[in-house]
Amino acid sequence: MSHPVPGHPAPTQREPILNLPAVIVWLAVILAAIQGLRSLLPAYEDYMLLSWLAFVPARVTLWLSPERLEEMVSAVAGSATGQDVASRLQLVRLLLADGGPRLWTLLTYGLLHGSWLHLVTNLVWLAAFGSPVARRLGAGRFLSLMGLSTIGGALLHWFARELDVLPLVGASAAVSGATAAAIRFVFAPGLRFGSLADDAVVRAIPAEPIGQLWQNSRAMLFILVWFATNILFGAGLVPILGEETSIAWEAHIGGFLAGLLLFPLFDRGVVRR
Repeated sequence: MSHPVPGHPAPTQREPILNLPAVIVWLAVILAAIQGLRSLLPAYEDYMLLSWLAFVPARVTLWLSPERLEEMVSAVAGSATGQDVASRLQLVRLLLADGGPRLWTLLTYGLLHGSWLHLVTNLVWLAAFGSPVARRLGAGRFLSLMGLSTIGGALLHWFARELDVLPLVGASAAVSGATAAAIRFVFAPGLRFGSLADDAVVRAIPAEPIGQLWQNSRAMLFILVWFATNILFGAGLVPILGEETSIAWEAHIGGFLAGLLLFPLFDRGVVRR
């Protein structure tokens, strides 16, 4: 153990450069490792991995209503033109050949990403808004909330695009759920965002009951901006630099609503009365 030397100033304690909860760091490492592995796979093997882990809404629809197969094929053919029709129908045959809903994909799609930019964007957002939630809930409850938000995103995406055969990938629904959970306490009056790096402070912040959240002007402004941004990007009204794939804004909203509503089930902190 070191001791201060008389006549010399005591050494200052160094703060870590990245003061992130361990669960956030490990999530980032796992997701980056998966994306790195996919970049090394041949195209066919990567596609097979995608077919086993990505969420395809049409699988669930045909599992529940097999008689809608013809309707789905017509919808696919009607949404493409020229050579795209044959390619899209080939995709249908490959994705649906095995039958069955592959219900595990309600979760596993969150492990895959469409590109490195897609992954990095999610990780930056997760570090910013997932960190205070992870500090408040602990790793186990935090991962449970993220999992339910992932499922919530897939279900709303399926509800909105029940005959869609395009695979859904990305941790955006889970990150959206963590963002919504953070809104329940990070906009508390008088709170400085810099203090959110302290576990004890984060756990002592009173959480806003859902019925009173609308009275918090900062929280409501953030929610309005979040919804507007997701809808604008998702509808293609605002282009996304470097991304050729569409944004599944329904999945984002499903994850957001799950995180916002289910947060009290996992929270053990103070609740504002």
